[in-house]
Amino acid sequence: MIFQNRVKKELRGGKIVFGPMVSEIRTPGIAVLLARAGFDLFFIDMEHSCFTTETMADMILASRAAGICPIVRVTSRSSHDHMSRPLDSGAQGLLIPQIESRDDVENIVKWCRYYPVGERGLALTRMHTFFESGNTPQTMRDLNEEILLCVQIESRKSIENLDEILSVPGVDVAYVGPADLSQSLGDPGNSENPDHVKACRRVIEVAKKHGVIPGIHTGSLKSARRWMEEGMRMVGIGTDIKLVSEISGQYARQMREMSEEFSAMGK
Repeated sequence: MIFQNRVKKELRGGKIVFGPMVSEIRTPGIAVLLARAGFDLFFIDMEHSCFTTETMADMILASRAAGICPIVRVTSRSSHDHMSRPLDSGAQGLLIPQIESRDDVENIVKWCRYYPVGERGLALTRMHTFFESGNTPQTMRDLNEEILLCVQIESRKSIENLDEILSVPGVDVAYVGPADLSQSLGDPGNSENPDHVKACRRVIEVAKKHGVIPGIHTGSLKSARRWMEEGMRMVGIGTDIKLVSEISGQYARQMREMSEEFSAMGK
């Protein structure tokens, strides 16, 4: 049984999709909470977290039950097993970091798509098919169609090579990693640097030229709105750490004010 990738369908229909990055909260319940909150997707961060493969697989299973799209940011671009294992566990998409060349993308497509598009290893009776492999050629075609491949654009070199990177058939999304991009451009953390803004706009332009969806990670609603207006259609918004910290901080400050008020009144 192949789950239809609702996020990929909505992107093809011209809609904007959004969701946070999860790198700290290890319970599968986070998928259900984010689905109930109304997010379209969430990123399971294997690059900057201590998550194990088993943790990732549990989150993916919960997300599919809850109806939210799980996209795994893999550890690196360098090996097929970084990509095949999340896909075999049922990930509906991958975000691959550190992309800088056409060769990088050709390897990714080869490792993530089945024949005749790529050379992904066959292990069909797994969680990604709910252990129902069905007709092998048809299942391979269906999985090739449903998987969302996102390449992360996060360096000066990736911007310079953007045209050839996004010309490779099989790429669905060009996703800006603004923090590393700002570092590579020589102004760490400054997403308002003119060179950074210019680079992000170039991603939008070149992505559209090649029929690829432009996306970006943002840290605030203001930034999300700005880039949606510019043309970004897959928008990362915050992290589990940021969401918990900000809400907790708001409640803690208000509780502190109330407690001090009532303490002063002798109550």
